[in-house]
Amino acid sequence: MLSNTLSVIEVTIQSQLNSNVNITALVNFFKNYKVNMWIYPGVLKRKFSLSIPEIYAFLSALEEQGVLQSYYELYCSNCQKSMGTVQLFNELPETFECELCHGELPALENSFLIYKVIRDD
Repeated sequence: MLSNTLSVIEVTIQSQLNSNVNITALVNFFKNYKVNMWIYPGVLKRKFSLSIPEIYAFLSALEEQGVLQSYYELYCSNCQKSMGTVQLFNELPETFECELCHGELPALENSFLIYKVIRDD
C-alpha cells in the first residue's frame, strides 16, 4: 500500500483501537498488502494481540473508508479447506458440499468474515 491509504489506516487505528497497540507495527503490516489480497482477522489477532471485536470494528471502519471490502468465506470444518467466498450475507447458501470430504455443511456455521483490499494508493 502507498502513503495515501496508509495514512487513512493510521487515522483509523488511532480512532478505533486502544492505545496499547503499536501503531507503527500495524501500519507496517499493511504496507505489504496490495489490491485483491485477502486480510484474515485471525492473523491480526495473532500478530497484535487484539480482541476479535476490536479487529472487526477496525476492519469494518476501513471498509467504510473504502480501503477494504468484506466477504464471507465458506470453510470446511472437517478438512480445513476454503470452499470459496460470497460478498453478501444473503448470498450464503443454506448448505454447501466440501470438494474434498464431500460432507454437506451448514453455511452459516461454516463461514467467517474476511476482507479484500480494494484500495492501495
